[in-house]
Amino acid sequence: MPNPFQLRSFFVLLLLSASLGSFPAGAVAEPIFHSDFEQPDSLNNWHPFQPGQAPAVSLTKSGQLRGERSQDAGLVALSHSFDSPKQRVLIDFRLAVSHGNGRTFHIWTQEPKGKDASQLNLCVQSNGRLQQFDGFSRTWENVGQVKIPPTLDESNPVWTRIEALLDAQSHGIEIRVSEPGSDVLPEKPTATLVAYRMNLLIDGISFVSGTRIAEGAFYLIDELSVQGGTDLPEPGPAPAPPEMFPLWSGPELSADPGKLPVPEGIEHRLIHRPDADGYKFLHGAAILEHEGVFYANWAASPIDENSAAETLQGKRSTDGGKTWSDLEVIGPGFKGEDRHSHGVLFEHKGEVWTIAARFGVGVPGRKFQGLKAEAFVLNSKTDKWESRGIVMENCWPYDEPVKMGNGNFITGGQDKDGLPVVAISQGDDLEKMWKSILIPFHRKLSPSFAETSVWADGANVMAVIRGGGGNAWIATSEDSGESWTQAMPATFPMPRAKAYLGRLSTGELYLVSNLKNRDTLVISTGAVGETTLNNTWQLRHGRSEAPNFPGFAKRPQWSYPYAYEFDGKLWVVYSIGKEECGLTIVPLRSIRKL
Repeated sequence: MPNPFQLRSFFVLLLLSASLGSFPAGAVAEPIFHSDFEQPDSLNNWHPFQPGQAPAVSLTKSGQLRGERSQDAGLVALSHSFDSPKQRVLIDFRLAVSHGNGRTFHIWTQEPKGKDASQLNLCVQSNGRLQQFDGFSRTWENVGQVKIPPTLDESNPVWTRIEALLDAQSHGIEIRVSEPGSDVLPEKPTATLVAYRMNLLIDGISFVSGTRIAEGAFYLIDELSVQGGTDLPEPGPAPAPPEMFPLWSGPELSADPGKLPVPEGIEHRLIHRPDADGYKFLHGAAILEHEGVFYANWAASPIDENSAAETLQGKRSTDGGKTWSDLEVIGPGFKGEDRHSHGVLFEHKGEVWTIAARFGVGVPGRKFQGLKAEAFVLNSKTDKWESRGIVMENCWPYDEPVKMGNGNFITGGQDKDGLPVVAISQGDDLEKMWKSILIPFHRKLSPSFAETSVWADGANVMAVIRGGGGNAWIATSEDSGESWTQAMPATFPMPRAKAYLGRLSTGELYLVSNLKNRDTLVISTGAVGETTLNNTWQLRHGRSEAPNFPGFAKRPQWSYPYAYEFDGKLWVVYSIGKEECGLTIVPLRSIRKL
């Protein structure tokens, strides 16, 4: 005897109204296919998403579709194509997932001819969160507060029922999710999210395998039903994207970063390259000139980024940055899990300061346990770096502190959870504990490592934040950093990479950042006194040389810029492949539009 789920899939649309609540009486949707996966031939009409692949998706003896990781990379999935492309479809299935260190489940609908996913792009991450890939922000968005509980015993799955209603001409996808262990869907959508892509007819459904699924993870599918036709109700409207901050006021940027102009008179130099016997990881460089000496420092690890052996090291130059001294250790690190890392360099009351991150022991955090910042000051008599102790809690500082109108200094950073934060001093006494203030953000910021850079003009402060969606994110404060607007995406492209914000002595706002990806490093400037950017020049473009040594998160890139103005030039340091410290010197006259 068919169960209520099967009746719902094949009979009149009126039977669906209990779960959808919006069907016109008597309307009938077109059944596309249904499978309970209990017949040996249940996969006869299924095929790899792309020819030549071997997705690890198969039938179980107990009658479910089972998916797991295979070693193929790319768009690996098992697909069921429709007899003809559809504009609107309703997909309904039961799902069980295992534990996994990564993604445990992934389903997508496909465009005609199966070249890519289309509107539905749904997955379960290792924390059980059900997420849809947002076509506006290009980030994974949670389906409400849904968490899919893990199945610990595959012979006794914990089932959750999921339904998705989508349309080729709608940005919105309605998703309904039952309580775990129940087949009853809620009357109202659990969430209406943004489609991955739109204006593409829907021509099939795919269950993902390949390296997108976590090692050792599996998922089970049962009672799969797909219906089509415009008699189905229209999905609700997608949530509006966040308002855009008008950061860019110049002409449309070329799609090819290589066509951007190069500043006249630009110079490229190398401050440090590791050797086989030294520390082979380098990141987060900073630079400063003081009394005829250039100082540069960075995080240095024997092999991996953020490892327990990380230290703060640097070099000096007495000939204008042409040659550099031997390495010196500033933050020596510790035995055990505590460690030093990179920070900021600046002059204060005639002394050279660096405030560097320290983490590994203390208050738990999603990214950096016990995050704090320690101050080091160069003793002018002994020429040695001396610790002045912990001066910040829960802030990793990223840019030279800027003095605000009220006499306090401010620097941007990220906190122990990878969220955007600023730290504010207590006046000129930089050894007193700075106050850390979190910046609120729109959920589409999707913070991962939300490195933040700030600039202050009196009480007005602007923060540029690393976020999602391929844009810079901006927040502003009108009370010297004490309160902030919610961070919003800006009208300026920026990948997930740290940027550096400042204002030239000639009055122009500037931003050093990556553009599109870490293969291009640019500087952008605005008009004197304005808070928008309207000109962009390339500083480095094309893939850097590959790192010479292995290490976590190392690959070709020009990234993590830090800038310092001196002698009519902007001195920009950055990491090359997270292994070398590069220096680019930009004459100010070449980036001014008079």
